[in-house]
Amino acid sequence: MADFTLVEPTGWTLSLHSIYSAYIGYFQVHNIPWYDRSWGHLFASFPSFLSFSWPVITLTDADTGKAYIVTRPGSLNAFLKMVKTRFGETLPTPPNILSVTPFSNAQRHMRHVSDWSTYKKLHATLPAAELSAVKTRIRAGDPTAILPLWRQRSKTFLALSFAWSERNEKSCLEWGYAAVRCGVLDAQGQWPPVPDINYRVGHYVTSEYSSKTVNRVNPTYPWAYAFGDTQIIGKSKISQVVEAVIGSLASPESETSSNTLVLVTYGGTTNLLTRLEEMGVRMPPNVLILDATAYERQLFAAGRRGVMPSRQPGSSMTMDNIIRSLVGVVGGIGGPIPIGGGMVTPHNSGNEAFLGLLTLQMLVEPETVQIPDLKNSAKSQMNMMTAMNMPTMSMPMGMDMMMQGSMGRHSMPPLDPQITDEFGQMRLNGGTGSRGPGRQLEVEGSGSRMRKLSGNIPGR
Repeated sequence: MADFTLVEPTGWTLSLHSIYSAYIGYFQVHNIPWYDRSWGHLFASFPSFLSFSWPVITLTDADTGKAYIVTRPGSLNAFLKMVKTRFGETLPTPPNILSVTPFSNAQRHMRHVSDWSTYKKLHATLPAAELSAVKTRIRAGDPTAILPLWRQRSKTFLALSFAWSERNEKSCLEWGYAAVRCGVLDAQGQWPPVPDINYRVGHYVTSEYSSKTVNRVNPTYPWAYAFGDTQIIGKSKISQVVEAVIGSLASPESETSSNTLVLVTYGGTTNLLTRLEEMGVRMPPNVLILDATAYERQLFAAGRRGVMPSRQPGSSMTMDNIIRSLVGVVGGIGGPIPIGGGMVTPHNSGNEAFLGLLTLQMLVEPETVQIPDLKNSAKSQMNMMTAMNMPTMSMPMGMDMMMQGSMGRHSMPPLDPQITDEFGQMRLNGGTGSRGPGRQLEVEGSGSRMRKLSGNIPGR
């Protein structure tokens, strides 16, 4: 396989194996006893067919995403001319040869394949080519790749968000994540995911900067997390926890198949990966990176994002504005976001991670999403107080980004009486209600909103 030159993929359109397959089928349909002909040995087997020494390249089809070993129509004509010259018989071109449309215009290595061993080695590279093409399509926001990715219900989607200090760009002030393990949920019959229950979430504030460092140019609100409890973490432990979160969700590395983990981003993907690398956090190379901003832009270009008369073609929206359009909010850019009867403060890493994952789910499966119920949340009330001090920008009246259709809210069923009997006497933060010996676990912030339980909770 060392014999190769670089060529443009234009004109390389015929799958080599499909040529052989088409001829065998053609002979069968037309009752041609090819095995009795003087040229029959050329079709006795696929390795015999390869003895012609075909010039080939590998290509990924733009429509199907599958990789093929392809040759040029001119090479097929050369094969037919050889048969006519040597054996005095003209073979027709069968009508059902697979034609491949190149996914990329990048140059390819051309090789000559004349035996089965060389073909097998080249064929072994096809899964890696398919993976490369899938990664490119998903990162570019291709709906034909992203929708099947969600609907196969086997991937784990992870959104990460970090807030960095304006004084020292290497200092992480806070970070948060949200993940949904679709394969686990589907295996347990819990589909579609219920964000308020099935998302695994976390929000961490760096202890060294919790009361000292505040961004002034782009203010952050580290204590306005709306979807769970905020934890304090030392800056020396951040990388370790991030690594553990990713490791608990990702599958092993592979050069030929995609990882179970899909990283959800909203632009700035290169910056996020660079930051993780600087922190010493290694993302498996076969992880798929889904740019939801690019995906939403593709949906808008295809006319699948509702009526937005003031939006320019090809323009992108921030995650905050995408979620506002999805829940039917016009105005208040930069201010709190109304979600499920409560107010969610932006510029909080935990909120951004949760809303990033929720926004993706609303884009891929808008009919079934159950919006988290925050109307009775104590943290939502705190966020409303925070919102009074947040600057907002008014949106032009013509900016109509209303999404047609309604989103249902999640209504939690009551707890099982057995659970109430089992845990009814337990009290956190000490007390005489515990029936267990030894020291009790102290839970910080027990007065804040806790994740609700609804019977069995799989997938977290």
